Amino acid sequence: MRPFGSRTARLVRAAARERDDARLPQRLCAAIRHGLPVDDVSLCLATTPSDRQLLAATGPAALRLEEVQYETAEGPGPEAAATGRPVLYPDVRAHPMPYPFFAPRLHEELGHAAAVFAFPLNLGPRTLATADCLRYQPLRLDDPTLDDTMQVLEETAAVLADRCLPYFARDAPLPWRPARLIDDHWGTTYRAAGALAGLLSISVSEALARLRASAFTTGRPLPALAREVLKRHHEGPHEEG
Repeated sequence: MRPFGSRTARLVRAAARERDDARLPQRLCAAIRHGLPVDDVSLCLATTPSDRQLLAATGPAALRLEEVQYETAEGPGPEAAATGRPVLYPDVRAHPMPYPFFAPRLHEELGHAAAVFAFPLNLGPRTLATADCLRYQPLRLDDPTLDDTMQVLEETAAVLADRCLPYFARDAPLPWRPARLIDDHWGTTYRAAGALAGLLSISVSEALARLRASAFTTGRPLPALAREVLKRHHEGPHEEG
């Protein structure tokens, strides 16, 4: 393998050798960030064709990238999860991304981001997860680097399948850190969507769409809106427009 790929592969294998599952996703994120020419990385499981579950992020910018993608239900990460192919925007300032809701929010909240890459973590024909990467300077990845990256991420997908998926299969408590942050940003929203669906006699998907629309139009983080819905649900009946 070429330099970036071989370095990343060594870091991923070193992360996998440690048996502390609680820190595994965070170690894998750090391995990808240090092995590739990127500044921030997040890992998300592709739980359904349209939704992803955050596993870890290397910092606040990577976390906010995932929040904005979740709030708008679009972006490079969801596209990579749906297609199983890399989605690369090497210079988002010179060539705007074609996402009508995600792109303006990204520029508004992460204006220092110059390049965004989303890589699928594939196991055979299935896309298990995505690695979403930010850079603060433009960069066009050449074909050798891209080929090496995809090979390394296949190894990463195998590690996630071996070490993370069993917890979901057993419906066991998720051990990885920061579990509280992940639950706050994703679990809270799903619970709020369920509560709103019951109150308004609508589907959970429609309730989630309403929450996302509210987050987009108000500019407020989706988790904050979700907490308000749950608080009002516990206090008594209400309606959410």
